[in-house]
Amino acid sequence: MARLDSKDNVNLIKLLGNLIEDLNASIERGVSVKRENDEKRDGRLDPNRYTNKQSVIIKKGQENLINQFITNVAQRQKAAAMSIDLLTTENKLIKFGSLSAPTNVSGNIGDIAEGVFAAALAARFINRNNQTDAASVKKIIRSLNVNAARNTATFTGTAPNIGIDGKDIIRLTIVLKPTNMNFLTNPFNIDALAQYISASIQYADRQVVREWVNTIYYNKRIDTVEVKADGVSDSRSTKIDVQVKISNDKGILKGVNINVSLKVDDSALFGQVSGGEFSAVSTFFSTAIQENMATEQQEFQTKTSGAKKMEYIYRRAAEKLRSKLQSNPQGAKTILGSGIKEFATRDNAGVVDENGNTVELIDLNRGEATIYDFKNVSQKLLDYDFDVKLNIGKSGLPTIVIEEAQSNKTLIQLRSMVQNLKDSKGRPYLYYRNYVEKGAFLKDLIGASATENPVTSS
Repeated sequence: MARLDSKDNVNLIKLLGNLIEDLNASIERGVSVKRENDEKRDGRLDPNRYTNKQSVIIKKGQENLINQFITNVAQRQKAAAMSIDLLTTENKLIKFGSLSAPTNVSGNIGDIAEGVFAAALAARFINRNNQTDAASVKKIIRSLNVNAARNTATFTGTAPNIGIDGKDIIRLTIVLKPTNMNFLTNPFNIDALAQYISASIQYADRQVVREWVNTIYYNKRIDTVEVKADGVSDSRSTKIDVQVKISNDKGILKGVNINVSLKVDDSALFGQVSGGEFSAVSTFFSTAIQENMATEQQEFQTKTSGAKKMEYIYRRAAEKLRSKLQSNPQGAKTILGSGIKEFATRDNAGVVDENGNTVELIDLNRGEATIYDFKNVSQKLLDYDFDVKLNIGKSGLPTIVIEEAQSNKTLIQLRSMVQNLKDSKGRPYLYYRNYVEKGAFLKDLIGASATENPVTSS
């Protein structure tokens, strides 16, 4: 077991639904909840006011405190959430942070957020001339019909038209792995998703969506709108996570320019090449800086460990990039921009998919939606100077950091990481990955808030 205050913000969100369910059972039915003492964290608490019992029952009438806890967790205010006091039936206090974290809770927040985002788009098409709000999004999520396999959920709503009696049909389909679907549709979790709902609404109220809402509102025909979120990533051939299709004058569904590749929590990772063998790192640097590292292959193979191989090849790559920036800065910056765009859009995000549909890369973080435009990144880099640094971590693995020279803000970093895995026979082995991660300067350069063109009414 582990205390609640040992969990990070993302895992707290995952745990929230089960925890609230346990607390409600304690309040309403007298079911005990577990907690854990920690001298370092609890040593200053007054023993006359706080209990050290590891099994307690929560006293009734504290719903406001539980709601405050939910709000703090949803807003990533961990310290405030953990410090809230709860009163037990023995009239002793406990800190939320001392509660035992629920077990067997799983789910990918990024995939779950895709379902939230799609629900916000569906709400926007249904609401028409009313601004999208959290209540309408939550209503749709609560109304989802989930199939027996727990991997697909659907919702169908209607929306009025101007000038005719018939209503448009709004169909929402969400495809997720069962663990993620269970989280999304658990009513105890919905408040934990508040920040993702708020951020999704920002996008749903943008002009690109409003224009389509207005088109089908005023076109005097009955249309069908299909909003689909696909969070089963290994079944997709593109980075389109959420897509909208609208029927044409012949009643055939056609894709429109509402296609989203979704990230959450300001995720730094936007590209990777898996593997620690030379072919993998060669592909990685060929894409990132147009260096296949062929002259380094022989020396690479002589290194006695994966960490040493990575340190060597990353060091040489850093030297080559630094040399490019010194000898031909404009050309090097164009190469950098090309690598960034390739990693971010190699499956079409930010450019067009195979059917010609525009795809936007959107990050939902702390209630805000940020839209990234990679199309002109090379041109934008030309106005700045960049430094290249090589950092070696405690594990011995390297990171190449590319910084804007004036601000020292990170543009991107190229990072080696390793996982401890087991093969089919249970034998342990090390598996290396090569990550491309965005930094603050890239966000400043090509990121824009979804609130820059909001809509208050249709």
